[in-house]
Amino acid sequence: MPPSIRHITPVDPGDAEGVIAEVYRQARAELGAVGATFAMLTPSPETLAAMWSLLRESLLVGGPEERAAKEVVALSVAVKNSCRFCVDAHSVLLHALGEQELADTLSEGRRPRTHAELVDWTERPGPVGPFEAEAAPRFIGTLLAFEFITRMVKVMATNAPPHPSMSTRLGRSVASRMVRNAVGLRLEPGSSLALLEDRPAWLEELWPGLDLTVPAWAGDSPSGRAYAQLRAVASCGRGLLSERAARAVEATVDRELGLLSWPVEIEGLDGLPARAALGARVAAKAALDPGSLTDREVEDWRGGEISDHCVVMLASFGAMSAVDRIQAECEQLGAVDA
Repeated sequence: MPPSIRHITPVDPGDAEGVIAEVYRQARAELGAVGATFAMLTPSPETLAAMWSLLRESLLVGGPEERAAKEVVALSVAVKNSCRFCVDAHSVLLHALGEQELADTLSEGRRPRTHAELVDWTERPGPVGPFEAEAAPRFIGTLLAFEFITRMVKVMATNAPPHPSMSTRLGRSVASRMVRNAVGLRLEPGSSLALLEDRPAWLEELWPGLDLTVPAWAGDSPSGRAYAQLRAVASCGRGLLSERAARAVEATVDRELGLLSWPVEIEGLDGLPARAALGARVAAKAALDPGSLTDREVEDWRGGEISDHCVVMLASFGAMSAVDRIQAECEQLGAVDA
């Protein structure tokens, strides 16, 4: 398995069963590779399935030309959020699509000659952008998927390149040959949604009380349903905190997100009891400054008792607390524009 994974023991593809095995199979066939992005979530198959469904129904569906534009979105988010792993991975995918100059320009943080308006849109996304209206749910879904993934990678992995060679243009060019066939696929929308129906008993019990509202920007799109499920599943991580601690995390995210410039100082949690503050700090950092979360902070919260599943769930709750505020702002911009 990828040596970059930390805090949890991932499920190796050779040992995977059920939903995990099916996600690995679909990702290998349709994305061209599996790696830390998938392995880091395997202790929580329900989170893994929802993340993959959102990624697949947003980024991968729509054909090669649209795919290239959405890779610009994914790479721009990765650069903005300083996710080295994701920068190199999506640079490789743009190389595979024949956009070597664009990939190199974006990965170096420079303004591209093409797709500049799309890069600008990622900074202040809304339901209308430099894309066809029909494609809006897929572009917005792509942006939100990578706001989640980049945060989780920085929490759950060492944030190194997928392979040392991918840090160079030549290495990215060579690696792109492995995924060239996959990026040219025209995929049928919605085929990943069946994975969302396979829910463990504990989640099934909570299901009637979870918010599964599909956002307005998504309409009846598969990406909207996948987003709603990822948000609902991630919200279950809130239960790992006391009500007071969860509200402190949400208040901290609300206060800081509009001013976010990593690294940030995580404040507002000091009044919590010591044990509650440990978990609240993990969640808040996953939302606001995931790269600063240390192994010691996670281990202090775990106390030798908390499972790998709970680690993924708490980090997902924190990351999604930030992501859902980004999508809510997107909806508000749509209401203003209307």
